[in-house]
Amino acid sequence: MLDPQTIELLRQLGYDPTLVERVLSAGLWITLATVLAAIPTGIIARRRGRSVVGWVLLALSLPLIPLLLVYRLPAQKPEQPAP
Repeated sequence: MLDPQTIELLRQLGYDPTLVERVLSAGLWITLATVLAAIPTGIIARRRGRSVVGWVLLALSLPLIPLLLVYRLPAQKPEQPAP
């Protein structure tokens, strides 16, 4: 909830305080969902031998899509040294 001074300032600037509060709340929920989606993405990437940092950064930029992609990718086989 916005304080009365902020509400008055927003009204003076021509903004609807209720709309501003809804937009801020939506942004908070989207950020939370993005971070929560990045955690299992990193875990799955590590288990499948993929780049954890790369997949987590991708998950932070495009929420949920990398989680589905890394889950569907096959695990990489470790490289064996040449004899």
